[in-house]
Amino acid sequence: MLVHSRAAIAAMIWRRAPLHRMFAVAILVPLRSVRATTLPSPLPAHRSKPVRRLVILCLGLALLSGLARSANAEGLALRQVIATALSGNKDLQAARFVAAQARARLVQAGVLPNPRLELANKNDALFKNEGEYTASIGFSQQFPVAGRIARQKDVARVDVDLALAEIREAEWKLAGDVANSFYGLVVLSRQVEARNHLIEFDQKLVDVARRRFGAAEVSEVDVNMAQLDLERVRQERALLLSDKAAQMDRLNLLMGRTTGQALTLDEALPSAETFSALPELQRRALERRPDLRSAGLKAARARADTKLALSERWEDWTVGVGVERSRSVIEGAPPQTPNNSLALSLSIPLPLADTKQGRIEETLATGSQANAQIAALRHSIGSEVASNLAEVKRLQQAMVDYQGTLIPMSERNLALVQQSYGQGQLTITEVVQAARQQSDLNVSYLNTLNLYLQALTKLRTATGEYLK
Repeated sequence: MLVHSRAAIAAMIWRRAPLHRMFAVAILVPLRSVRATTLPSPLPAHRSKPVRRLVILCLGLALLSGLARSANAEGLALRQVIATALSGNKDLQAARFVAAQARARLVQAGVLPNPRLELANKNDALFKNEGEYTASIGFSQQFPVAGRIARQKDVARVDVDLALAEIREAEWKLAGDVANSFYGLVVLSRQVEARNHLIEFDQKLVDVARRRFGAAEVSEVDVNMAQLDLERVRQERALLLSDKAAQMDRLNLLMGRTTGQALTLDEALPSAETFSALPELQRRALERRPDLRSAGLKAARARADTKLALSERWEDWTVGVGVERSRSVIEGAPPQTPNNSLALSLSIPLPLADTKQGRIEETLATGSQANAQIAALRHSIGSEVASNLAEVKRLQQAMVDYQGTLIPMSERNLALVQQSYGQGQLTITEVVQAARQQSDLNVSYLNTLNLYLQALTKLRTATGEYLK
């Protein structure tokens, strides 16, 4: 009884509100018209099937893009959002000072130690006080003899390159995060829009149910069921709006903007594309990935540090030069005149006990570790690209199935149900079930679209596309 009453309400709306019926098939009719005007393909038979799939996916994305508001065309595109984030992100701005620090260390690495002023005075004032004394003044300077300063500069130069590579790596990660948030907002907007249509449809159900309840044609239970279904969809929309606000705040934070600040995005979906072969994508990833560049520079730094450790086995020699004046007293002899002399000194540390053997072994182990990390990262990048490409193709195939099979089938089924109901061959319950099935199919399609966009973002991030 309850099911048939609600079905009757839905049927009344179906007859009285043609605009709401258009919602159920709005995304489907253009596909039918496009298929009806499609020209025969001149491609060979072995290539026609993949091309048809690509055409179907392109059409589906274009149609889904048309659901966005016209104001979105004036919003920020993904490239613009990434560029804004790269210039305005506060964490990235702080990270860029690492390069200035590395350049300052390079300047310091080429400086000799400061010379030392040496003063000395000796006399017998506290003893016999005969007037004997010795006074001297001089300078001493340490000089590297094994190229230590040159090796320090080599290490500092690699540190500058490494700092720049780490900044680039931070930009790469930021671009991937921005793309994820961007497409998350795009899908959430479409999910909210789909719930708005459902709310509008269910509100009509509630209004008709209340009028029929006033005419004693349905029970209060039927009205309550329609109202509960309406409230359920409203709660779903509220959760989606909350997720959208949180995603918007996160994107504003990534862009260096204040949370809650208005942000208008170009919500057009990316066009469907054919991907290069897996070896080509892996080659691009190995060429562009900043993390692999950083790993290579860490290995280069380890090699430069090993050379520095070898040069440190011979510590700096110290050269001194000075002037000395002295006066001696000889008992029984006439007073002596003061003597002046030039003093030269050379201090050579001997590498007997400390030959920097521990530091040399440490740098060699660091280099071996860096090389192992490079090999592991290259393998990881290759596997990551392969996995992401396979996932994108699987989801792309799922979207092709939606566009080429499921959605047209739902369209035909809905038209047949409506025609059969008009001829009295089906019940209202079956009409309502068909309409609800089409609505659920639309929600399922949007969920698949979300997974596809996230997988596409992972693939483009893995291949370094966003920083190309």
